[in-house]
Amino acid sequence: MEIRYFLIRLNLAEDVYIISDDLWENAKGRLAERFSGSLNLESCLNLIKDFEATNPKYKYKSDLEIFIRESALEDFVGENMETIFVSTIHKAKGREFDNVFLMLDQFDPGTNEAKRQLYVAMTRAKNNLTFYDNGNYLNSIKVEDMQVIADSYTYLPPQELVMQLSHRDVQLDFFLYCRPLIKDLNSGESLGVNGNGCYNSKGQAVLKFSHRFLKQIESMRQKNYVPKTAKIRFIVYWQKENTEVEVRIVLPELYFEKTIT
Repeated sequence: MEIRYFLIRLNLAEDVYIISDDLWENAKGRLAERFSGSLNLESCLNLIKDFEATNPKYKYKSDLEIFIRESALEDFVGENMETIFVSTIHKAKGREFDNVFLMLDQFDPGTNEAKRQLYVAMTRAKNNLTFYDNGNYLNSIKVEDMQVIADSYTYLPPQELVMQLSHRDVQLDFFLYCRPLIKDLNSGESLGVNGNGCYNSKGQAVLKFSHRFLKQIESMRQKNYVPKTAKIRFIVYWQKENTEVEVRIVLPELYFEKTIT
């Protein structure tokens, strides 16, 4: 939603191809003011900063549209942001990170495909690479500054788990009926949680969980984790299939607490 707001503030006509510096700075300032409490503001400003760095002389509208379309959130995470991206090896291909932690449970590198996967995963790290594995296939590797630590400690389950909801975890059609309520919400705001979804500070429902996600919640309950609170992470636009209707949908982080049995 933040980037959409920035583009709207640019207010570019169809026959405008180059964005003026005054218009650009005004839109950037209004973005920072409007979303001062957003969890996504720093990433959005970093995206804008990167575009400025790659287009120091002229800012073409077409270049900006392509730049935004081809960008991903993790490309613009600031150094001070406490963000951890969890990904499969396949989805991480082509990306790089300062620190990479590989969780390899019963991994078998016996095939060429498995070795290629391992190579892809290892080469995602720019500074530090840490393996967590329960095999012995790395024992023969000798690398400068490599540390090998045998950890036999039994770790207890965490007291809190956080899940980032996606569009598959919510009932999309429900947002069609609560558009006025969604309009007043912003990233970073807390939401209440009940058995079916989330509600705002006035107790009004602003989100309903999908049947798929309700089954996942039940699975978490069987492990003694119950949903307690939620915080809005993203507000994005969704267009209903075969219609021109476009609505905002809320994708929060859902916090689970472990109950005492």
